Amino acid sequence: LSLYLIVQMTGIVLGQLLLNTADPSGYDLFVLISVLVSLSITPMLLSSTAAPLHQSSQSMSLRELMDTSPLGTVGMFLMGGVFACLFAMSPIYATERGLSLSQTSTFIMMIFIGGMVFQYPIGWLSDRMDRRRLIVVLAIIGAFMAWIGIMFDSFGAVVIAGLVIGGTSNPLYSLLVAYTNDYLEHDQMSAAAGGLLFVNGLGAMFGPILIGYAMSSFGAEWFFITLLLLMSAIALYGIYRMTRRSTVDIEYHVPYVPMGTRSTPITAEMAMDIVEEEVLEAAEEAEEADSAGDVGDSEDERN
Repeated sequence: LSLYLIVQMTGIVLGQLLLNTADPSGYDLFVLISVLVSLSITPMLLSSTAAPLHQSSQSMSLRELMDTSPLGTVGMFLMGGVFACLFAMSPIYATERGLSLSQTSTFIMMIFIGGMVFQYPIGWLSDRMDRRRLIVVLAIIGAFMAWIGIMFDSFGAVVIAGLVIGGTSNPLYSLLVAYTNDYLEHDQMSAAAGGLLFVNGLGAMFGPILIGYAMSSFGAEWFFITLLLLMSAIALYGIYRMTRRSTVDIEYHVPYVPMGTRSTPITAEMAMDIVEEEVLEAAEEAEEADSAGDVGDSEDERN
């Protein structure tokens, strides 16, 4: 699974760079994507490995999941909003900020690089300390970097903020799952994973609607303001839960498993289409303005 995560994140990062290799309005990039998708299917067709046997599992309602791990459930809902903001609204934020296509792809690429690089050091720490404290610390760091993105307008500050926020938010997903599993029996983990995924999906579903409304009504800075509020909420709720329940002994920790986000990269790619369209529209408007200016100059010369 760790190797899978590295390969997945590497592909996402390189995919952002491909946006700069050809004209987005042409068909070259679509042909390249078609070839890559075809190649990705080949190993599965050639594989002779048998599917794993299905093991029986115990059902668990959302209410039972909430009673078992309030921090895990609430944290996963809030992380759905964080992922929606990072992967669905980051291209929109970049467009509103006036970033170029190459700057936009770099900004999004750094978010994924942060998630890939920070996974393993944080995973190592999570198996050796109270996971709630680590969740709180990561959320505070993410909130602080969102504040940096609000206060400083330079492209470098935005890229660094994206790198660190991506590096804290992606491991937070895995941490919340591992923390929840610390309180579960083995046959409950499958049902709990489905419940956590559902809760995370709810946050990811409502996140873009609320964030999009805030950004359109109050300005692009609400991209980082929303991240600041969500990360702060996770940190505050984690601190509150530390006063309500004792920690699980480290020797009983379920091993930390690096996981990719469940807000798929497709959302970022779909949002990138908006950036590309606006870049093309701006270029067309500039050409029309130039042609109109040339016509005006020629008429002046005739007069």
